[in-house]
Amino acid sequence: MLRSLILSALLLASAVQTVWAADVTVEKYDIEIPKEFMVPYTGQYADRFPGGFTIGVGSGMTYVGRAADGARVFYAITDRGPNADAPKFELNGKATASKMFPAPNFAPSFGAVRVKDGHAVLASLITIKDEKGRPVSGRAIPIGSVGATGEVPLDDVLKRLPFDPEGLDTEGIAIDSKDKRYLWICDEYGPFIAKIDGYTGRIVKKFVPGKELPMIVTTRQPNRGMEGIAVTPGGKVLAAVQSVCDVDGNIKKSKATFIRLVLLDPATGKVEQFAYPHDIRNYAQSAHAMIGDLHAISDSKFLLVERGKNADGKGRIPIYLIDLAQATDISDVKTNDGKELETLADRSAVEGLGVKYVQKTRLLDIKEYGWKPAKAEGVALLPDMRTIAVTSDNDFGFTFKVVDPVNDEDGKPVTKAAAYTVDGSGQVKYKGKPVNTHIELSPSETASKLWLFTLPKPVTQY
Repeated sequence: MLRSLILSALLLASAVQTVWAADVTVEKYDIEIPKEFMVPYTGQYADRFPGGFTIGVGSGMTYVGRAADGARVFYAITDRGPNADAPKFELNGKATASKMFPAPNFAPSFGAVRVKDGHAVLASLITIKDEKGRPVSGRAIPIGSVGATGEVPLDDVLKRLPFDPEGLDTEGIAIDSKDKRYLWICDEYGPFIAKIDGYTGRIVKKFVPGKELPMIVTTRQPNRGMEGIAVTPGGKVLAAVQSVCDVDGNIKKSKATFIRLVLLDPATGKVEQFAYPHDIRNYAQSAHAMIGDLHAISDSKFLLVERGKNADGKGRIPIYLIDLAQATDISDVKTNDGKELETLADRSAVEGLGVKYVQKTRLLDIKEYGWKPAKAEGVALLPDMRTIAVTSDNDFGFTFKVVDPVNDEDGKPVTKAAAYTVDGSGQVKYKGKPVNTHIELSPSETASKLWLFTLPKPVTQY
């Protein structure tokens, strides 16, 4: 009897899943980039990119509304710009992490994407500027400054570039709920949050860890700062740290059970933090879980994209409905011995300290509906409350690889850029000896994606 009941339940679950799949409709678009929005490139491999780099909008996205001609309009934002892995830079005798910036003066930008008549087209572009109106770049901020990633910026022949104290690695965008002229963006370096003038791109106010934001967010893994942002109807700003914070310098062994969400009230300056329970059992390491973006549905409910690879190596990109209403502000909560909550490997141990996690309800996994990119970086909900828009970026339409790699002691090619070093002249070395190895760029012809998933019922009914 029990066996038949279990079998019946499994068959019912399977049937429900099949109906669910049939009831979700999908619209698929490649974001088309007009020539005037290409990123100029005059470097070593310029002959391979005659029109420049294809700008990578889609690192974050929000819905604007309908244009007069019926087009659905979204704002989409780039990240820090064209970049590639590079050998460690020999800085003051120490091998220091680095990053290649083949278009070093690129300014992170946002623009309107119009979806109409079977096309998604970038229709405008505005560069982000500092509070004095000067374009910022995506180059790394100086080592030692608050929120620095510790990376040295290099050009495409591995020569050192200057740091940018105002540099931003933008990843999220949302419209202010009180005045639609203003937008909110978030960044992976600091991580920072900024309010900007949507007409000019100028930063009106920048929120910095240790001042307006909690210092603990600077323990984010490098280049995994604030990945998503949303503005509630009441005007509060929710930002998501992309992954588990590295609170003790032992991130590879971390079994942390949550990722931090930061809720800022710009009107009062009050900040709260909440524990989002990522799907820890699905990943080989807790540190592998990542948040893609957020979208506000109410003052407490949001859409959240989670992404990463399962322990078996297969990608997963579920979208959840999350609720902060009953969640605990963990800003001042520590373990019994005064450590951060990320040091606890058991959810019950965290809950034993009186902490209630953010509630979550799974809506769908977009990988199950044909989504191919490894990343989903922007999410928005349309006014019908059923259609979820998702974007990916295209990494600026190029890929990179280590060319002429040396062999290690086992005779295997060393294909990771960070296994090498480079000195101030651009000479690449392996274990201190000069080699002919270099980093080469080539076109990938990849487009940013914008897909729309329409659910069988409003998200508020799940």
